[in-house]
Amino acid sequence: MAAFLVRRLLSGLLLIVLLTFLTFFVFNEIPTNPACLVVACGPHTTTTDEQIREADHSLGIDRSVFVQYGDFVWKLVRHADLGKAWTREAQVGTLIGDALPATASLVLGGMVLMMLLALPLGCISALRPRSPVDRSLLAASVIGLAVHPFVLGIAIRDFFGNQLGVFETGYCPLTGTSAGTPVFQNGVLTTTPGCGGPVDWATHLLIPWIVFALFFLPLYMRMLRVRLLEVFSEPWISTARAKGASERRVVLGHAMRNAIGPVLPMLAVDAGTAITAAIYVETVFGLSGLGTLAVTAFSGQTGGYDLPLTAGIVVTVGAFVVLLNILADVAGAWVDPRTRERAARGLIPLPAPVAARPRLQRGLSVAFVAAALVLVALIVGLGRGKARSGIELGTPVRTLHVSWSDVYPTSGAPAIATHVSRIDLGVYGWRARATIANRGSARVPVEDVQVPPAFGGGGPGPQPYPHQPTSLLVRGQDRYGSTILQVFDAKEFDPPLPAVLKPHETWRGTFAGTGKVKSGALLFVGFGQFTLDNRPISFSTDKSTDAP
Repeated sequence: MAAFLVRRLLSGLLLIVLLTFLTFFVFNEIPTNPACLVVACGPHTTTTDEQIREADHSLGIDRSVFVQYGDFVWKLVRHADLGKAWTREAQVGTLIGDALPATASLVLGGMVLMMLLALPLGCISALRPRSPVDRSLLAASVIGLAVHPFVLGIAIRDFFGNQLGVFETGYCPLTGTSAGTPVFQNGVLTTTPGCGGPVDWATHLLIPWIVFALFFLPLYMRMLRVRLLEVFSEPWISTARAKGASERRVVLGHAMRNAIGPVLPMLAVDAGTAITAAIYVETVFGLSGLGTLAVTAFSGQTGGYDLPLTAGIVVTVGAFVVLLNILADVAGAWVDPRTRERAARGLIPLPAPVAARPRLQRGLSVAFVAAALVLVALIVGLGRGKARSGIELGTPVRTLHVSWSDVYPTSGAPAIATHVSRIDLGVYGWRARATIANRGSARVPVEDVQVPPAFGGGGPGPQPYPHQPTSLLVRGQDRYGSTILQVFDAKEFDPPLPAVLKPHETWRGTFAGTGKVKSGALLFVGFGQFTLDNRPISFSTDKSTDAP
């Protein structure tokens, strides 16, 4: 059973990798312009091609699909981060976490209710084939498959809500209390009290569960009927009846266990991919779940499709499909011993010469796992763009090879000499390679290399003198159009800067920070606050350059 579970987990992981990569590949083939999510597009706008290219760069879609996917996998594996949605000002993980309880409650509850209805109806239909009851259930299932989900949902909602007045739309959390809803009453804005708890949760979801169950009930009822009829024709069923077993024991103890085994994997797949049905139900009953998020991500109404949100939904749904399939396989192996025998022989039928050599099978398994790990490592390596110091630059990385040397004298004698040889600019951060040397005969304390929080530390942003940190200084504009100097202060140093530079001591290494520098921006390199001649100083390079 352990090998069975390992194979299922590996195949499930491979499935998620393929699904997410296909998501990125298909997205790059769709003839839309996601830059319109950032800048205004259309015949009556003044957006230039340069602004479009800059918007593409800010979204990261100006890179190859392999680099985009590698960056996505790296952030997901390293930081458990699905990125930021393009259509909403929020992280994808936060949006999915807020929407997941409603969809999970709807799908799981609807599937349980559907099976509670399908099992007895399928048994009744199989025990009385071609009877009026069987033909009536067949006609009802055909009608159920023919009715559009929206029509069915709206009809049931109006009947229970408007005619009977026993149903309210919306989702109530199982634990905690939801926020109240603002309403106008007699010209006054009031807020209705929130709901929550098991009773409110079940009450608000009962009718959506019924609608959701009716989507799948005809198919599963007919499938169970066919499976039971096949099992009833087996010789061992006749043997059980000949031995005097009751009809209830024959049906529930023998026939049902064998008929339900093949149904469980299909149930797991449908439960994981039921987001399509969830879109209809959530729209009709006002449930803000993954279906609502999917409509937002796939609609393209705002100018393009939301790739991070789409990929996050694919990862979430894929993970649920894998987990539910594993649970269904375990349950099927427990119900039907023949499933365990098939699982013990592996997922892929092997040629006879290979099947007869266990060592060769183990070698092939090890080679397959090693190749899969190498493939994942290559994909992740494409998206790393990581500095030695730990700051993640992101891809692509633009490199500036410079040779900026500056000397800060004190009392006419050289005291501090700096040199910058290289600057790397990424999507998420930057890194500079430099040296700081004390050429004087006195000790030089390094007072501050970062901006204190009281002065707005954590940049980027304008910082007051003399609290200029070791940083990247970028000329920009504020919201009023005035020229300012943005300070991207260094977060990490490799190796760490000493607290005191001794006479004739030189520090060589890199310092890195977060923040994205726009192409064409003028940039300098700033150095931290030192104490020379009993007074604090900080300075930047005399030379500057434009970011590529």
